[in-house]
Amino acid sequence: MYNKVPDGVFFNQKMGRLVNHQGYATRIHWSKTMLDYLKSNFATTLNEDLSEWLGVSPRTMIRKARELGLQKDQEWLNEVWEQRRKQAQMVSRAKGNPGSFRKGVHACPECEFKPGRKPTPEEKERMSEGMKAYWRRHPIEAKRKAYKAWETRRIKNKQ
Repeated sequence: MYNKVPDGVFFNQKMGRLVNHQGYATRIHWSKTMLDYLKSNFATTLNEDLSEWLGVSPRTMIRKARELGLQKDQEWLNEVWEQRRKQAQMVSRAKGNPGSFRKGVHACPECEFKPGRKPTPEEKERMSEGMKAYWRRHPIEAKRKAYKAWETRRIKNKQ
């Protein structure tokens, strides 16, 4: 059977920190120092760094910041995003831009569109079966498309 822990704030050996226990729930005890540090540094510090300093998971730290109504500084966020975009761009260039299309290289020449090319009867049948399967999976969209086509024909016939 479960041994009930007494309610209150105490040091949990397993977690290595102060916890607040109420009923069957154990919550991290947020000290004044932790809260002050979170409030003063949340706007301009990475979440990973903050959570590491506070000794809590990033998710717990974010939850507490939301509870306190804290938000990141938008200018600082834009700088971080730009910095990471440039780093990703440098890594991509160093690797030779994998994933990008190169001039003259064709991934699937027989699949590409060519002006004047007409699909064979087998290709037409395969495309038709694919569309039928799609409309079976999405009946509401099929009804919407049919209604739109009907409306378009009705308006054209009135003119």
